Amino acid sequence: MRFFLFIILIISNFACIRDNKIPKDVIPQNQMRKIMWDLMRADAYVTDFVMRDSTLDKKAESAKLYEKIFDIHATTRETFKKSLAFYQGRPDLFKVISDSLRIDEKKSQQYPEEKKPQINDTTLRKMKLNKKLIEKKP
Repeated sequence: MRFFLFIILIISNFACIRDNKIPKDVIPQNQMRKIMWDLMRADAYVTDFVMRDSTLDKKAESAKLYEKIFDIHATTRETFKKSLAFYQGRPDLFKVISDSLRIDEKKSQQYPEEKKPQINDTTLRKMKLNKKLIEKKP
């Protein structure tokens, strides 16, 4: 009896192990994250700006933006849908993508447009440095 229980435990243990390899026809996780980030930004653009313009069709504008994004990332809508279905079927892999999207969102909200640190151009920095050096000379 113990032998059968041991065999069942070993079989169930091996049955629960998942392979972390991603098929070749599925978009890699990092690329998928970038595409999903761009799609989310496109949706935000459509919601914020296109919805205010009554002459534009929301669905048509979204479709145009999505196709541009897929062209930029050198993929197709079908490949993206297939990859998304694969990752949704693998919650352990999809969690990595969704967590990184949350981190990207927090980074983008860290500096609102009005409060972004100003970066002076190099000529202005050189002028300020020269001015400080001149002031220090006796």
